[in-house]
Amino acid sequence: MMTPERRDAMDEMIVKIRSGRLTRRSFLERATAIGLSSTAAVSLLEACGGTSGNTGGNGSTVNIVWQSEKDSTTPSVYQAVTNDFNNSVGRQKGIHVTWQQGPASTNDLLTKYDDMLRARSHSIDVMSVDVVYPAEFAANGWSKPITNTQWPSSARSNYLPGPIQSCTFQGNLVAAPLRTDLGLMYYRKDIITTPPATWDDLVSMSKEAVAKGKTKYGYVWQGAQYEGLVCDFVEVLYGFGGTILDPNDSKKVTVNSPAAQQALAAMVSWVGTISPAAVTTYQEDDARLVWQNGNSAFMRNWPYAYSLGNASGSAIANKFDIHGLLTGGSNTDGGHSCIGGWNLAINAYTPNGDASWEFINYLLGPAAQKKLAIDASQTVSLQSVYDDSDVLAKQPLFGKLKPILQNAKPRPVSPRYPDLSNVLQQHLYAALKKQETPSAALSAISSSLQTLVS
Repeated sequence: MMTPERRDAMDEMIVKIRSGRLTRRSFLERATAIGLSSTAAVSLLEACGGTSGNTGGNGSTVNIVWQSEKDSTTPSVYQAVTNDFNNSVGRQKGIHVTWQQGPASTNDLLTKYDDMLRARSHSIDVMSVDVVYPAEFAANGWSKPITNTQWPSSARSNYLPGPIQSCTFQGNLVAAPLRTDLGLMYYRKDIITTPPATWDDLVSMSKEAVAKGKTKYGYVWQGAQYEGLVCDFVEVLYGFGGTILDPNDSKKVTVNSPAAQQALAAMVSWVGTISPAAVTTYQEDDARLVWQNGNSAFMRNWPYAYSLGNASGSAIANKFDIHGLLTGGSNTDGGHSCIGGWNLAINAYTPNGDASWEFINYLLGPAAQKKLAIDASQTVSLQSVYDDSDVLAKQPLFGKLKPILQNAKPRPVSPRYPDLSNVLQQHLYAALKKQETPSAALSAISSSLQTLVS
């Protein structure tokens, strides 16, 4: 982590290299000693005019730190887009960004932010935050709002509406959507000729596939007691036309509705029938492995499973396709995928808010968004990427994702989301295990959520 002490040391080094009181070699040695990678250290040196032929702009560089989530690409795509910024807009405007790799666990990243922000520190300027946390950060006064002057509505309209919604709290934009993720319905096209439109269709197709011996199970999904269960539930709930909180009033609980009763009753009925009884232990990869081994007609999962399903050794390579989420009951609004992904927030305590926005604005731009899509298969937020010929040549799946993404919705937007999720997980799981009836589970959820949001 870029501690305040390390940040002060970095600023001192920059002053000394600019004034000629520090050699290039000493600069690089000290940068490495305070935890910068060699690539980041060289990039910072160049921005400061520490190499021949580089004047360093006007001699005054604003240094900001971007803390991302875990980037598993090799080489790092986040380091690459940071370098691109530093060598273009950053060099022109006297801004240098240092990228910090994130921990594997989102909870560890949240702990890091919590410690920093409660201390009112600005050791990190730009924070990558999971899609469910912008409201909490805004309610705590931890992030700077993004104004209409910085990012006009005419520019925002070029981005997917669901991710924008996930960045909005009490009518204000409190973060910017870097990349998104979405739930997909996978189906075996060698078994199912036309994908289902409704949950009832999926049930009848699943039963037929199993009865004819074409597959072991009908449908696999994420039924363990964790965040994935919340994602699966809201997709079924949205399909039936229900909500958890009123989208226009985060203090109004709407979960105990006829639509929710139908949605949860449907999910309970799948366990041990069209889905294996063990689905209540499944997370993403558990479902994927059953599916990828050819043992299910349908699967709900994220886009990452697409390339793995077509990889060498997969029993279903070139035998499946994807579809949007399904509708239920009398709802005619269509199905809605649950949004995942990561947003960018500006630390409320940084004095470098304008420079931080310059960097975020660059990451939202076509060059960076295309790079993230092509080099890292990230489902980014800029809509034009999904029609881009360069992207489609490398990532043909993107051509199928755009209409599904345009209709996707976030989980409930609330500053109490972690507590809200825990309540949902507990009672949804109890219903799936038949320890509570769907009616009792939803009543308990509604009562607990009303206490939380009030």
